[in-house]
Amino acid sequence: MSSVHAVLLAGGAGSRLEGRDKALLIRQGRTLLDHWTAALDERGVTGVVVGPAHLRPHLPVHLRLTREQPPLSGPAAAVCAGVRALPPAATDEPDAAVLLLSVDTVDPGPLLDWLRPRLPVLRPDGHDAVVPQDAHGRLQMLSCAVRLAWLGQRVERLEPSQAAGKSLRWLIDGVSAAHPVLPSEMGNDVDTAEDARRHSIELPPAEGPI
Repeated sequence: MSSVHAVLLAGGAGSRLEGRDKALLIRQGRTLLDHWTAALDERGVTGVVVGPAHLRPHLPVHLRLTREQPPLSGPAAAVCAGVRALPPAATDEPDAAVLLLSVDTVDPGPLLDWLRPRLPVLRPDGHDAVVPQDAHGRLQMLSCAVRLAWLGQRVERLEPSQAAGKSLRWLIDGVSAAHPVLPSEMGNDVDTAEDARRHSIELPPAEGPI
């Protein structure tokens, strides 16, 4: 397996949380963003965070920060921005993988450890993606891995505006993918106040959209 990179989406509107910034929600004394950056660093995964400029002080200096244009134009546009911000040398490795991830996944370490041994199927003569499904068969698009050469070519063919308002499923439509079943305790995220309570996250006063 060649190098592994990550595109971490951290710039959603938080509309079901009254505009709260999910990246800066606190769990176990640390922001969700800090949990993610620490988990990536511990596993030697380089990457790009896609989110607003105010996250820069919360990031290690080696992690790039970019933003989809226009802001809040959806996950496909955000992933495209992240892929375009990866170091050019990353796409030179035929087996390099890029993980597509969301900052509101509350327990990143176990998810990364579960994904890593499934990445060797990503090769020119194998699959181009690992897109887990849950126990009900729903694809988990932001807990997945894609061969960077495939995704890079897909993004390169698009004008930035083409991805605006589109889903991640649209972006990787037609990809050859393996669909392992994600264990039920992995991939839990924070979409609502109820989710936050379930994962012991305190919600600050709502400040409106970012």
